[in-house]
Amino acid sequence: MFPSMLRSFSCYRLFNSPRYLSKAGRIACLVNTVKIINEMAKKLSPEENFWSPFQQDVLKMVQRHPVTYIRDIMMTPTQYKAAVTTAWERISRDIHMPQKACKQEWTSIKLRYAKLNNLIRFGKVTEEVISLHPKTSKYMDGSLEFMDAYIYEINDDDIPPHIHKRFNKLFGVTNKQVVTKEMVQALLKNRTQEEEPNDEMGKMHVQNLMNIVEDAVEKSLREMNTSEEQPEQRTAG
Repeated sequence: MFPSMLRSFSCYRLFNSPRYLSKAGRIACLVNTVKIINEMAKKLSPEENFWSPFQQDVLKMVQRHPVTYIRDIMMTPTQYKAAVTTAWERISRDIHMPQKACKQEWTSIKLRYAKLNNLIRFGKVTEEVISLHPKTSKYMDGSLEFMDAYIYEINDDDIPPHIHKRFNKLFGVTNKQVVTKEMVQALLKNRTQEEEPNDEMGKMHVQNLMNIVEDAVEKSLREMNTSEEQPEQRTAG
């Protein structure tokens, strides 16, 4: 686990030895150590298809403290704010990381998960494609299932532009209906695994994809015909 990895660094011992560094210095040293570990993890797996030890700890601890992601309507705003603060203090203490770093990591994970779920919900990308992609598969491994009942409360407007840009580019998503290579591959795989989808939602999804493919083919044919006709028109003039 993450804490045990930190103990192998001399910086961790400095963090727990007040006589050597100020509190701010110890925190800065520990944060730098975390960055080093994360860089090592990236070098081991450039595809980012696994949770880092720090991320695993954050996910585990957030799940233990639902107040960090569920608004308790039985509490007054003041009570709720105090409960959230207490929860993050405990999370920070238990995984030996600054509260700010824990909150930032959780916010990043939560918003990316919301973006991926919205892509699925609005029919832009299939869940299978996201599950198979090396840069997003970890979001579909079950680690975030505890958020499924609440994730749809996060709208696209709540998600930062850089997250939209990253995942839209990753899956070739635009404002127009387009078919990505991954969508076609997932569709073909599903069709070979079973003759027809058993549920109505599955049938609707397949039909929707087929309609988009058909429209895309017709558009390509029109563009080809137009490009062939243009030289003839210029010659005749």
